[in-house]
Amino acid sequence: MSVQWDSDVDVVVVGSGAAGLSAAVSAAEAGLSVRLLEKAPLLGGTTAVGGGGIWIPGNPHMREMGLDDDRDEAIAYALSTTGGHEPDPALVAVYVDKALEATAFLEATTPAEFFVAEVFSDYYLDHTGSRRLGRTLDNRPYPARDELGEWDARIRRTPHYPALTLDEISRGAPGDGDRRGGAGAAPFGPSTLALAQERREQGIRTLGEALIARLLRGALDVGVAVDTEAPVRRLVLDDDGAVTGVVAEIGGAPHAIRARAGVVLASGGFEWNPDFVRAYLGVSELKPVSAPSNTGDGLVMAQQAGALLGNMTEAWWFPTTGPGTETYDGAPLYQVGTPRGEAGCIVVNRHGRRFANEGCCYADFGRTLRAFDSVAGRQANTPAWAIFDRAVRERIELGDLRPGAPVPAWVHEADTLAELAARAGIDPDGLVAEVGRFNGFVAAGEDRDFGRGTLWFEGFTSGGPSPQTALAPIAQPPFYALEIHNGVLGTNGGPRTDEHGRVLAARGGVVEGLYAAGNVAACVFGPGYPAGGATLGPALTFGYLAGRHLATRGAAAGQGRAAT
Repeated sequence: MSVQWDSDVDVVVVGSGAAGLSAAVSAAEAGLSVRLLEKAPLLGGTTAVGGGGIWIPGNPHMREMGLDDDRDEAIAYALSTTGGHEPDPALVAVYVDKALEATAFLEATTPAEFFVAEVFSDYYLDHTGSRRLGRTLDNRPYPARDELGEWDARIRRTPHYPALTLDEISRGAPGDGDRRGGAGAAPFGPSTLALAQERREQGIRTLGEALIARLLRGALDVGVAVDTEAPVRRLVLDDDGAVTGVVAEIGGAPHAIRARAGVVLASGGFEWNPDFVRAYLGVSELKPVSAPSNTGDGLVMAQQAGALLGNMTEAWWFPTTGPGTETYDGAPLYQVGTPRGEAGCIVVNRHGRRFANEGCCYADFGRTLRAFDSVAGRQANTPAWAIFDRAVRERIELGDLRPGAPVPAWVHEADTLAELAARAGIDPDGLVAEVGRFNGFVAAGEDRDFGRGTLWFEGFTSGGPSPQTALAPIAQPPFYALEIHNGVLGTNGGPRTDEHGRVLAARGGVVEGLYAAGNVAACVFGPGYPAGGATLGPALTFGYLAGRHLATRGAAAGQGRAAT
């Protein structure tokens, strides 16, 4: 395709999350000229919105703590979570082998500074090869305002988390007691809130915000040119189908940028595109908690280039709640916390029946919401409702549902279970019977239907599960119901890639000059979710690998220097 170039660089990176910044730093450090284009006004994508954890088996910070790990066991564990549906098992091994290299590179080249999240274990500790501690890394709080100046204001802020570390979110700050063992809905104590507020006032970022701020500082230091409000509209392909550049909209006008070595797609998933959600995920409605700019632009461009797609029916499932009346970037804002794992809370469908262990991993619970009822001809478990009593209501905080405050309109309240069911649109007889059955299990100390208190994830931050801590009766009126939504942290299906992050072609081989990393690409774990940080670990790693391979292409063409 003939095009008149307005500018040229060695590499164009589309998207400014962890994957895009990792690729940009990796390529630029090798001497290539890199231009990073971000569609939204703010940088960071879904990474900045989320918790920022990174799953890195065998990382050096484990060894500093005297913790052991084993490559083959890490690979076996990761594969045990995929159900055999990973796009390519060889890429799981590539990930485990190269993640160490990627994180070491980023810590050496940028201000990135990781440490072990001490309350985080692998999510399935009963699986062979799992580890109790050490594989999930967090980000040190970062004085972004001081270190980045005006760039700090161009990084998005999370609407979901206070300025705390993963450990502080799970345990609380000293003086507030220990929050571990809850479902993330317990209120923070005054010391914890004061610490978070102090950091905000001082311009100190944590979690995914800290990761983005640190990587951005590194990208700027190695000469990456960064544009915001610069959506990429299409790829430019030559007559042989190789990607040679992009056409972006910069300053409100089309701008064709030649990419001499290649283009990296790192533009996030498609969870905010209703048409794609219905077509690929098979749900009529989704309540994401990611950056609303994730509308599938990269997926469209990859399809345009003839990419081989994979993992398209999967996502980083994360049940959400809330009325969606507040907004974030103009889109409805939902709560990342739910009370589903609280002792004394169950989740039921429209028939008033439980359908899962309420305290299971969020990714697994999200899948149960998509179960299909072949008799009714519709999804069996949506709408879903969290049911609890006064004891739970008085100890949880979700948005404007707070202890001592009036019950918000989006939460149903009633003095009897039958009345509550009628208000929520649940079968009253079914709910009354189900609560009675559950209370019987509580009295017996064993949930015979779904094993509450037996799954490791129910106590993964507090030393393991226990029926004694997971079970409590639903008996103290008034009773409450709040809807649990189909939610996601992001989608993770898209173009399949090879060990260098190159996009595979549907007709065989690779799409020359095109790379992908992060949620825009098919996740190496398929439907698996080994642990906290299993989203960002591959994003950073395959972004890094794409940059390294681009450096070899650039060196072959006489740009930059060969990657070592």
